[in-house]
Amino acid sequence: MPRIRAASIAEHKVITRALILDKAQGLFATWGYEDTSFGDIAAGVGMGRTTLYDYFTDKDDLLASLVEETLPPTIRNLISRIPSGITPVERLRNLVVITLEFLATEPTLGRLLHREIHKLSESARQRVAVAHQSLAREFVDTYRAGVEAGDLKRLPPGLAGRFLNDMIMSAAQALIDADDPEAALPTVAGAMTDLLFNGLADREAGQPVRNVAAGLPHADLRELRA
Repeated sequence: MPRIRAASIAEHKVITRALILDKAQGLFATWGYEDTSFGDIAAGVGMGRTTLYDYFTDKDDLLASLVEETLPPTIRNLISRIPSGITPVERLRNLVVITLEFLATEPTLGRLLHREIHKLSESARQRVAVAHQSLAREFVDTYRAGVEAGDLKRLPPGLAGRFLNDMIMSAAQALIDADDPEAALPTVAGAMTDLLFNGLADREAGQPVRNVAAGLPHADLRELRA
């Protein structure tokens, strides 16, 4: 019988589940998702492989559970670092930068998930999408504020979000492919935000187009990471 880690069975299961997720995150970051087996995770926690199925149905379920528990608070922390009192355009720019940095440099929830998401089951992908909702909502709300302020174009419903997502995913892949993702971040993020805002700037409003992302100084990135 497995060693009980708490005063009750229910508490033991909660503690053990947390240990499994923590060990899995470390193994995924070290070996990669595909090269980490259920047996590896079970051995790391000190339990039999079959016992692991008492907690997760398969590896996709485990990764989706890890994302559900750790990503929402991570997103809240990232968003909280954005300065207050800035324009919607500047807020959108900051959202893009912190999202790119996270996707390119965080070993499990960022790089690994970006690489593996298309390989997961449909149910796991849906759970991961739900875990991202707070970040998606922040992008949508900021974009709408920019539209209302007359700084961003009003696009057909759904298109702005899709375009933003596709551009961010493409830029993130460019960072992941780079020899030094962190060193490449200012260049990639600067190019992407320059393209993004030149495309969204409302020229018809008669306002001059401001290049809001001509460059991303290292100081800005350090402030966002602090």
